Amino acid sequence: MSNPVCLVSGSSSGIGAAIVRAFAARGFDVVVNYNSGAERAEGIAAEIRREHSVQALTVGADLAQPDAPFRLVDAAYAHFGRLDVAISNSGVSSYILDDQGEVIRYRFHETPVEHLDKEMARVLDLNLKGAYRLGQRALKYMIEQAQAEKTRGEALQHRSILFITSISDVAPETTRIPYGVSKAGLNHAMLGAACEGGPYNITVNALRPGVVDTPLTSRPSGLLDPEDGHEYTVAETYALMAEGGSQPLHRIGEPDEIAYAAYAFTHIPFMTGQLIAVDGGFTLISGFPNKELFLQEGLRLRRERQGKNT
Repeated sequence: MSNPVCLVSGSSSGIGAAIVRAFAARGFDVVVNYNSGAERAEGIAAEIRREHSVQALTVGADLAQPDAPFRLVDAAYAHFGRLDVAISNSGVSSYILDDQGEVIRYRFHETPVEHLDKEMARVLDLNLKGAYRLGQRALKYMIEQAQAEKTRGEALQHRSILFITSISDVAPETTRIPYGVSKAGLNHAMLGAACEGGPYNITVNALRPGVVDTPLTSRPSGLLDPEDGHEYTVAETYALMAEGGSQPLHRIGEPDEIAYAAYAFTHIPFMTGQLIAVDGGFTLISGFPNKELFLQEGLRLRRERQGKNT
């Protein structure tokens, strides 16, 4: 018997890397996908082979390109001859840099048409179209496997597709609405895929992470410390907000926590068509509308702790 196979797009760093490691640790052969991080991907694959004695295939593909998602899934299926879990994790922020490398931020009603077109193209090509196409191809192969099992008179094996989306689908941040639009659209695509996959024992769900400490959130946020001028990263900014009460769990997430959830959600045969947040309770309180209040409270509490420690 061959090992089950899990494909994870965007898995050369961050959440995706944590997910392929989690599946490999549980006996899956894995597909590590990268766009520009070939060396990182090869390093992760080598580590997985060494530590878990499973196969790890690396495939380079920029999923923003129309045919790349199809080529990625085709390569995985051609190599392993099966596909049991497909996880769409590739994504990009909507922010665009100016000529000086600074992030350009516009509020919803202020965004120039030309800039909006650039932002929308950036996020829709990868976050929505790329993920959609990956899901299409994965579902095709999974249905074919199920049909073959039915022809042989065998029980249909459970297979699963998981889309990594975002809490930004319902928690709007005024300076990056296009990002939320791309994730909300992907949620609807997931619902359609779940309807099609169900009769073949294929479950399709969406995992909606909150803010997680990854390379994506290590970029500058634009928030400057009022005392020393330090510019906080996105992760640091949301950690401050969490401390200030933006969510019941007063911290941001770690990639491994999302990976555990991804493994669990793809192994529940009676759950499909669900949008599940793993966000420390952020959407429970909906921290975005009161972002400044939570930031100020987080800064105050941090200053208070620093004062006690000096």
